[in-house]
Amino acid sequence: MSLRLPPLQALQAFEAAARHQSYSRAAEELALTHGAISHQISALEDRVGTKLFRRERNRMLLTDAGRLLLANVRQGLMLLERAFDTRVVPSGRRVSLTLSTLPSLARCWLVPRLLDFQRLHPDIDLLVDPSGALVDLEHDGVDLAIRYGGGSWPGVQQVLMMDDELFPVCSPQYRDGRLPQTPADLADCHLMHNPWQPWEPWFHAAGLSLREHARGVSYTDSALLLDAAANGQGIVLARRALASRDLAAGRLLRLFDIAIPDPNRYYLLWRHDHPRLADVHRLRDWLLAQALVTDSQIAASR
Repeated sequence: MSLRLPPLQALQAFEAAARHQSYSRAAEELALTHGAISHQISALEDRVGTKLFRRERNRMLLTDAGRLLLANVRQGLMLLERAFDTRVVPSGRRVSLTLSTLPSLARCWLVPRLLDFQRLHPDIDLLVDPSGALVDLEHDGVDLAIRYGGGSWPGVQQVLMMDDELFPVCSPQYRDGRLPQTPADLADCHLMHNPWQPWEPWFHAAGLSLREHARGVSYTDSALLLDAAANGQGIVLARRALASRDLAAGRLLRLFDIAIPDPNRYYLLWRHDHPRLADVHRLRDWLLAQALVTDSQIAASR
């Protein structure tokens, strides 16, 4: 059998650069030079016939083609790692892991994906602990944590899981279907409030001089905010990762094409000296792969 595959080192370079959003950090991880990483990715781009990355300030971000390729490359690398893993799991051996994550992300993003995890890792008993508290990975019995923020948690290993963006959404039945047609129409609408996620940056991007007023019911939990919007209570500024399932199902409707990047991002955190590091890596790698899978793809697979 003749296989015309790219070199494994090129695929590893691509995956590491995508994970770190940096050629330099990928080079450090793989003990290569920045030039070697750039050369490997250029060769891949020649192979697929399109750009895989775009530069945004000091970050290398995936293009749409890059995101599609990364999902397949990660799955392939995971299968290869499993095939050559000398730590053969004894028959009947069970692994227990605890994953700490924000309640909103657990409900809106993680739970719909867990059937895939159970299918791929039937030997792992996973406890999902939905909590906004910053857990102590050494003393709180948590093996892996998903955290939302700026990416500086000292004393632990961490990797970027996914970016996000913000845009307005509402129920298709909001005001009996009399939905705003332009951003300026939001002045006459009920804009729901999350004190941790202000509207002003989106107003600025839309060229509006509106000011946010916390009127009526406010929510600090983004999942509850989306539920309130789906019930027709008002318009909310939603994070794509949390709203995508409701958007795909038609419970929510995106208003306008204007979106702003979320200043915070989702990171995975774990101990570098974890006694079952290989199992933690299995869960970590699955989460990284899932970050590239859309809710519509999940629905289509069922």
